[in-house]
Amino acid sequence: MDATTRTPARPAAVSGAPDGQRALAALGAGFLESLTSHDPGKARLAPSFRATENLREVPVGAGLWETAEDFLGLLTFIDPAQSQLVHLGVAVAGGHRPFALRVKAEGGLLTEAETILGSDVKGHFADVDQLLKPDIIYGAPVPPDRASDRDGLLRVADSYWRGLQESDGSLVPVGYRCDRYDNGKKITNTLTTLLSPDAAVHTVASCLNATRGARPRVRGRRFPVLDVAHGVAVSLAVADFHPVPSSPRPDSGSFYVVAVFKVVDQEIRIIDEIREIMPLGTPCAWSGE
Repeated sequence: MDATTRTPARPAAVSGAPDGQRALAALGAGFLESLTSHDPGKARLAPSFRATENLREVPVGAGLWETAEDFLGLLTFIDPAQSQLVHLGVAVAGGHRPFALRVKAEGGLLTEAETILGSDVKGHFADVDQLLKPDIIYGAPVPPDRASDRDGLLRVADSYWRGLQESDGSLVPVGYRCDRYDNGKKITNTLTTLLSPDAAVHTVASCLNATRGARPRVRGRRFPVLDVAHGVAVSLAVADFHPVPSSPRPDSGSFYVVAVFKVVDQEIRIIDEIREIMPLGTPCAWSGE
């Protein structure tokens, strides 16, 4: 691996209130170390610990415990109020893979680990190597007069899933400078999209409007991180997209997504998504189904 592009497996940006942040960060770092060393004993796991990878149950010692080599370009988001932490970045496991991890703790032990490991690494909706240099915008504090409280962050983030389910981008408060990134790839306001079979200039709103033919249904939406100081909401959901034979890119299935929203002035400033397409109707596997 080129040493000039390698970043250490530690947060590029950490969010959340100070209380409990260090303990959660240490638990998350210990979990990553246990994966790369292939030694579950290096993670502080509760007796009730449960893990999934791409919505499939994973026994302790299996999955990434067997294949992980490193984690690069990590963004880390922490919500001590919910005792949850989310990582986004790149997993090195037989190559670079888009990666997201949610962990939950209780009593100083990890009780849950939920991983998305993307298989789409390069193409119209993916560019995994762009995840090696994460945007610093998520670590920027939001001035109090431009910030949302926790309920406000949840409402704005949830409006995105409502807009998707209704195929109506007008339901989502999107800022003038907002763009969306999927598995590292910028998919809005790009020449790549204009010259593609879509032949359209995508905005966040038009991306949602264009899903109508697929009759999207959003399931299992959850919000493990709501960070008022940095205006960050992290959400997970499963979105069912039905086949659209006439589409130039007839992707269908259950899109398993973690989305990070930066919210300023009650509007979304940027969206980063890590996703994997699962067979249509795949159960959510976590609460919120």
